[in-house]
Amino acid sequence: MTTLDRSKVWTGTLNEVALAGRPKAKVGFYDTTLRDGEQSTGVMFDPQQKLEIACLVDGLGAGRIEAGFPRVSEDDREAIKLIRSAGLKAEIWGFARAMPDDVAAVAELDLKHSVIEAPISNRKLKALGVSRDEVLARIRTSVEFGVKQGLHVAFFGVDSTRADLDFFEQVYKTARDAGAAEFVIVDTLAIATPEAVTYLIGKARQWLGHDAIIHFHGHNDFGMATADAVAAVAAGASWIHGTIDGIGERAGNANLPEIALALELLYGVDTGFHFERVRQASKRLREIAGYQLEPWKPVVGETLFIRETGAVAAQFHIPDAIEPYSSSLLDTPRNIVLGKKSGLASIKIKCEQLGLNVAEEHYPLLLSEVKKLAISKHRLVKDEEFKELQALIG
Repeated sequence: MTTLDRSKVWTGTLNEVALAGRPKAKVGFYDTTLRDGEQSTGVMFDPQQKLEIACLVDGLGAGRIEAGFPRVSEDDREAIKLIRSAGLKAEIWGFARAMPDDVAAVAELDLKHSVIEAPISNRKLKALGVSRDEVLARIRTSVEFGVKQGLHVAFFGVDSTRADLDFFEQVYKTARDAGAAEFVIVDTLAIATPEAVTYLIGKARQWLGHDAIIHFHGHNDFGMATADAVAAVAAGASWIHGTIDGIGERAGNANLPEIALALELLYGVDTGFHFERVRQASKRLREIAGYQLEPWKPVVGETLFIRETGAVAAQFHIPDAIEPYSSSLLDTPRNIVLGKKSGLASIKIKCEQLGLNVAEEHYPLLLSEVKKLAISKHRLVKDEEFKELQALIG
């Protein structure tokens, strides 16, 4: 487990005061980049790429990796074989629908852990033409079969957060009585507020026992996935599902590195996450999957530690005045860039960075020329362009 340097976290004391007296939560991270993440539109991983991604996820410190859905994909079967043989620290999990053939496909690959899923909301059951009695029978049969095959089973109720509560209770108790060892609450369409997540986990622990191992699997259609995951941890969830960068269909899945950073820096939870590896893992996943991110995205955004505004540049030498935590925690540099919003401090810092000997009385004219160029080009001024301006001014 990695130990985070708290001296590089500058979040003040308000959170500690507000959270005083609350026990420190413990949580593990269950990564589903290879299965749910691959459901992103246009994204497809071959077995070697899945192995590489699994290694990246393992290096971040996720305790569990969902390697694939073997019943529906020969590529997934091949990927699972490669990942299972790679000697990773994380537990390797399979994914199956509540169908014995799906479960058998997981067991045949010598996996010891599997999610077994079934739809449980009225809307999902109606859409699939399955009755409540039928889905209960499928859950019972498949979980019992999985346990007999030697699998450690986590039951995964699709669309949990839109299910009728009485039926939710019946479903999860059925899975428990059939031998499921763990239970995943699934916010399939991301409709739950943090308060609803807290409520539902509380109900699940009441029905299944307070020592029941509860997971939370969230999506991000309302931008609530991180808040929901944090609420789930506070409510007693043992495992949080998600993906690198929150990659996934529609608005994506819960973003594991983002959740881990929030838990570690704001809540003081020891996550064991290797934050210094996150940005490189994100970059490599983007190269493989072919997507881009907003430059201001938390944790991995390009502009997190880059400053253009002159007022902020004046404090650039005091990182804790303008940043909530040190860029070194993410193993990434800080920088000043020049543009329309730059100030005299920006000019001074950029001259020092580039080793340019410029008298201070020339800073205002140089700044004026930088602003003119940035406005005319509708972009930042490149370092080479700045050198040319400086040479013209003398």
